[in-house]
Amino acid sequence: MVNQLSGGNDGLQPVDYSYLLQQISREIQGQNLFKLSGDRNRLRMDIDDIAAAVARTPGLQNPITSANGVRSASVKFTPRIQEQFSSQIQEIQDQLRRHLQETMGSPEAIAQTVDQMSPELTQVQGTTGQLGFTFNFNQTSPILQKEKLRLETNRPGGESRLKFHKITLSVQNVNRFSSDLRQGMANYITTKLAPNDEEIQQELLGVLDGLVQDEISYFNDLQQLVDTESLGKLKKEAKIIYLEHLAEHIETSDTVGMIYLNDLIRRLRLIEAYINDPEKADGDFEVNYGGMTVNYRDALSRAEVFDCLPIIPIIDGNLGEHTDGEGGERQFILGLKLKFGGPVQTHAGQEVLDYNLMLLNPESPEHKEAIADETRRESFARKVLVRLFVYYFVFASDCDPGKPDYNPDQEGNFYPWRLFDERVMSILSGSEEGAKQRIFAGFVRGMNQRNVRVKIEHLRTMLQNVIKRQRILPTRTYSRQINLRKGILQKDVNSALLGYFLDPEIERNPKAQLKYVTIGEPGLETKALSRLQASIKIEDVRYFPETEQERFTWNYQIAGIRMLAVVCTPNQGICWEQYRETFRNQQLILLGYDNTRLNPGGFNPSQTFIYRFTWTVLSYICFDLLLEKAPKNLFIPFLRLHEGTHERPLPTEKFLANLCKGLSHLLCCEYRSNSQGIRLKNFNRHRLENGLRSLYSMLPKTFRVMESTSPLQLDKLAIAIVSSRESDAATKPEYRRNRIANVTGEIIGIQRSAEDTIQIERLHTFSDNYSLRRLYREPPILIDTVNQLYQEGYQHILYVAQAPYTSTLHITRGDRDEDLYFMSPPLITALMQNHPDLKIYPIFFDKYYVCKLGGPKVSAFVVQDTQQLTSLAQDPRQQAVVFLNLFNGISVGRPEERFYNGVISYSTLLGDFYPQVMDDQSIRQDLIYDTPLKRDILQYLTLFHFSRFDRKTEQTLKLDPYENIIGEQSIGALSIFEQMTPRVEFNALAFLTQVKKVLDLRKGG
Repeated sequence: MVNQLSGGNDGLQPVDYSYLLQQISREIQGQNLFKLSGDRNRLRMDIDDIAAAVARTPGLQNPITSANGVRSASVKFTPRIQEQFSSQIQEIQDQLRRHLQETMGSPEAIAQTVDQMSPELTQVQGTTGQLGFTFNFNQTSPILQKEKLRLETNRPGGESRLKFHKITLSVQNVNRFSSDLRQGMANYITTKLAPNDEEIQQELLGVLDGLVQDEISYFNDLQQLVDTESLGKLKKEAKIIYLEHLAEHIETSDTVGMIYLNDLIRRLRLIEAYINDPEKADGDFEVNYGGMTVNYRDALSRAEVFDCLPIIPIIDGNLGEHTDGEGGERQFILGLKLKFGGPVQTHAGQEVLDYNLMLLNPESPEHKEAIADETRRESFARKVLVRLFVYYFVFASDCDPGKPDYNPDQEGNFYPWRLFDERVMSILSGSEEGAKQRIFAGFVRGMNQRNVRVKIEHLRTMLQNVIKRQRILPTRTYSRQINLRKGILQKDVNSALLGYFLDPEIERNPKAQLKYVTIGEPGLETKALSRLQASIKIEDVRYFPETEQERFTWNYQIAGIRMLAVVCTPNQGICWEQYRETFRNQQLILLGYDNTRLNPGGFNPSQTFIYRFTWTVLSYICFDLLLEKAPKNLFIPFLRLHEGTHERPLPTEKFLANLCKGLSHLLCCEYRSNSQGIRLKNFNRHRLENGLRSLYSMLPKTFRVMESTSPLQLDKLAIAIVSSRESDAATKPEYRRNRIANVTGEIIGIQRSAEDTIQIERLHTFSDNYSLRRLYREPPILIDTVNQLYQEGYQHILYVAQAPYTSTLHITRGDRDEDLYFMSPPLITALMQNHPDLKIYPIFFDKYYVCKLGGPKVSAFVVQDTQQLTSLAQDPRQQAVVFLNLFNGISVGRPEERFYNGVISYSTLLGDFYPQVMDDQSIRQDLIYDTPLKRDILQYLTLFHFSRFDRKTEQTLKLDPYENIIGEQSIGALSIFEQMTPRVEFNALAFLTQVKKVLDLRKGG
């Protein structure tokens, strides 16, 4: 039965694709997009010309009737539209079926041709030479080795292998904030609003008490503000404190480097002082560019504002959050690393400084293009104005290290505040655009003339040398205070009597409220409405080697697997030349396209959406038709040829890459499939081997353990990976729980076939759409998946989902089930229903960064002693416990880019999260305590990481084997593109999931 995603007044905008589908149907009526080669070995699907023709059709109706209050719109159908949608999808399928039968010669010939085009994988076994699918599946991996590490505090730093700087942000008395805020507002009423009128005071206090009781009120808004913004503000403060911590405790003879470090700290503090200057009114901070107004006090209050700098601490990696319900303390345990100004991955490998100066330069093509583009102008103008301020305050100087008489001691005498006000603010707050561009150009010119790069390089070298040293820095805790300033409140007593307690500016611009949450040292803020005490703790954590090591090897298992190859390539240029040279006699399906379709200056935004939409619809239906009677042992690899580079991808190629990944995910519901791109610029055999290894990384592998501390006993373990991505949502917060999301997942099966042999393979993927009210409680797709695994004999399931970290103080508590996402008690209850001997282990992961200090080369490091790991994220209530850390030691890129290495950290939930459903004693026995079952589970989980490694050299474990499902490069994230209406998102995977359900229902699936 098709899941009806419809309802009453839920704030969501219904979508109606009938006009688009109707035009697609018209376009394919007179054009057969299937072409079969004379030897019946290659089937070409010419979708691109049809997609372009549909996109150029004038007057096609927008699927949404109004974009007002709409954030995303993809699969919210009314019942009538749902019925029409199903009918039109079936009609398109029927038309394509007739064309395919006409091309093949008969209905029976479709399955016969697919069979002919699908050789055994053993037939493409061989040595990888020229571009193609040939690969050495018979190879055995080199002997891999993993070594155990220990976290210790009483050994010399010189013996450690890894260094990790950990930060703990703590906020006290969170439970008292509501009463403290109420008291602060009452004091404001009696001392500011109506100091001399007791009758008005009582009336205002009565209004205040009404607001306190109302869950949707200004009082709740104030709580939400402190709740959501405090952590970001603390992180911003912690970045400066970390630099101060290093400056205080490091030992170096580099006096110039220390001058640069202390000057960076001084200038960052000046930024904070400038935006918090009590002598300045809010209007004094307003600047504009390109018709867009920015308030510096608002914009520079954001937590991430320093991240554009070349050298700045980055807080990355969440090791846990702990809440003391009785004491009211909230803790966040995070990782720290330093950003060293390396290349910006999204822009031709330019270093951070060069990239940002390019954005500021009004003569650069990127600046001209962005400021002229209506859809990008607002965000770009904000970016330019903020970067100018931050870079001016941090780098403007009258000292030039390139001059013979340069004296670094003079750096501390330059104060950018006064000069910025005098020379820059008066221009930026005016209306003459040419003068603003001259300011931008002059600043860029000055940065180059004053040799700022020399200072950055010197500071980078010193900091890297210091971090690499073995000495352990002392632990220190810094006290801070979170303040909610009184300026956020209404100053007009008559408005307050009507219940309007917030300053009118907040009504007009909700973002303006950020500036009223400040961080300072305890006792210094005198204008606070309410306060919270906080602390920032910095620790230097070390990992030391143990003597225990294990060795193993692996092989591909391809017996019985057949391959239906797909090549997706531009039909011009070097890609088409390479295709004609290499693939013209191979068995495959060809998806050709014009890779200039989406270049700037071509389609407008509406046409771009229609082009993408048409490709999305037709490609999936075509593959569904081809595979109707195909055997289930097929492997369907999508090999994509790209002319664009990683730094400068062509827009059409990027879209087709994301679409191929989405198609591959949906095909994996029944078959094996994967997608991989090959970039032909600077192409060589090494890149080809890496590309093919990645393409084939999802195939089954068998591991043989050569040396182990104990024999394996667990026969079967499944890993269920699940995530979701919004598909339909309104912008208003009151409709938040009405959102629709696409849930995606992947199931891994791990089986022991002998005492020392383990087979690992992807069993299948899944995708479905649900409202949030159902998603975290009883989504049928997850329940059915667990039932199927149980029937197949899997009684132990590692359930990997989005980490339940909220980044709020929990001053206002929402639905606890929703807070826990896919680990909510109702959902876990539904999964375990009727399976008394089933064990589901809810686990989540995150990545933090360490500095590798030396030692012999090892394939991987592992820390699995829970007693040691709990010191990483100490939780006296044991709500979340770290039970495994994995580190692969791989460094990628140039030396200056690969200073840090990632560590993946696994945690699980303990305590009363699942009362009467799952006793956490089983989790303790199987994941926490040192038992044979724990050793087996962690061994299998580690081998799964090894099975996903997709490079030829330095074979080791893949640090993040979940990136296809969870994260910003997941299939869910890559499926998002813009609707016909700018800034409204469309989720292509959610849409294709609805298409798949229509087609599956038709064939009785």
